[in-house]
Amino acid sequence: MCTAVKIKALPHPHMVPKKKTGLVQVKKNQQGAALILVTIALPVLFGVTALAVDFAYAYVVRNELQNASDATALAGTGCLYPRTECGNSTSSAPDFTTASSHANTAISLNKSAGTTITNGSIRTGYWDVTNPSIGVHALPAASDFPAIQVTIKKDTGLNGGPVNTFLASIFGVKTVPVTSTATAIIASPGTVAQGLLPVVMTKCMYDNYWNSSSYPPQPKNDPTTGKPYVIKIGSSYHTGACEAGQWTSFGVDSNNVPTIRDLITNGNPTPLSIGDSTWIQPGTKTTLFSSINSCSAAGDKSCEYVTIPVVVNISTHSFAPIVAFACLHIDLADGGSGKYIQAEMSTKCPPLNSSGVGPAYGAITPPRLVQ
Repeated sequence: MCTAVKIKALPHPHMVPKKKTGLVQVKKNQQGAALILVTIALPVLFGVTALAVDFAYAYVVRNELQNASDATALAGTGCLYPRTECGNSTSSAPDFTTASSHANTAISLNKSAGTTITNGSIRTGYWDVTNPSIGVHALPAASDFPAIQVTIKKDTGLNGGPVNTFLASIFGVKTVPVTSTATAIIASPGTVAQGLLPVVMTKCMYDNYWNSSSYPPQPKNDPTTGKPYVIKIGSSYHTGACEAGQWTSFGVDSNNVPTIRDLITNGNPTPLSIGDSTWIQPGTKTTLFSSINSCSAAGDKSCEYVTIPVVVNISTHSFAPIVAFACLHIDLADGGSGKYIQAEMSTKCPPLNSSGVGPAYGAITPPRLVQ
């Protein structure tokens, strides 16, 4: 007798109901935590954004102020020494009064944050190129040069007030004061790129007629006239070794008149620095004196004030190291019986394309900014 067996069908695996595990509750808890984190981080993110935006704008304004300070300091420094453009061609150097006046005028030519700059602090004095940490000070020393220091601020009551913030005002920071300072000097050159007259003279001669111990260093005065000594610069063949000068072709060994005549017009073709050697030409080269006379104070004045190299030894047909660059006022040149250049030591040479720092022999660099 057969017995019937009932087989119970198993449910399909995909149809097996899952037990409740609490996963839905965990997910809900995670969503809540994320919301809390976002709520906490939002002010921080907003603050960072505010800082970035407002800092960037303040930085732009600060750069505008710095450009204004730089330009003002350079404008004033350009008038520290006698210049026709400054209206002080007869003044004694350094002329701090005229320099300050020109700096004051230059301030209002600048803007920052759309506002014309009208206020600035201008300080005059001296800058030690060997120890800048001293800052601008009143009493000069051996390594000091005249300086103009300009400080410009955007603050309450100054130049349109402090910088207004955008987003940072939400945190109570509504304004930020901004300050910039620039210092400019005029120094004696250590390198001259172009513009030297092709004449050298001895340091011995400068020691005789130049007062290096005074400040500022300046020509010695002839007690009979009260003016700088009138000197006659001629070759050592005619004047002796100390009070002498000689034609130079600078860095080129070239012993001819056409080369020197071209250099009288165009100056040194390559930069020359203190310590570099310059070629001392032999001979008197009498015809060159007429070229100097033509551009001297007796001629068209194009070489009335000139900068020349100074050397210790002018032994001809050899190279001699340059020890300084000096300023001369050339009255005339005699190519006849005299064969000399008549001149005085001076401080009125225009600044050439020059840089660096060298002994103060009257020649000057263009105004430049210092740290």
